[in-house]
Amino acid sequence: RYLNEEERVVEKCTLCEQRVAQGELPQCVAQCGGMARFFGDMEKGLASFEGPELGASRVKLSDFAEPFTDADVHALPNAGNDPSFRYILRKFAWQG
Repeated sequence: RYLNEEERVVEKCTLCEQRVAQGELPQCVAQCGGMARFFGDMEKGLASFEGPELGASRVKLSDFAEPFTDADVHALPNAGNDPSFRYILRKFAWQG
């Protein structure tokens, strides 16, 4: 979130829609040093998740993460906002 001083409102993250439109990753994904964020279409499977850029190469989630099942994927409850973020959680109970 950030303050838009011109309009005097707090704006939310747009997942860098201008970068995504140009085929780039959102800045939070590209800059995540722990490689903990991924951006892509879950319906296309693991190969569609591309990780942060490392030099000239891109890392795919399937290259270094264990495969997950539908039981590992969680989302916050729908309170009328149709949440689109998904969380992959294996070793802990989901508290959503």
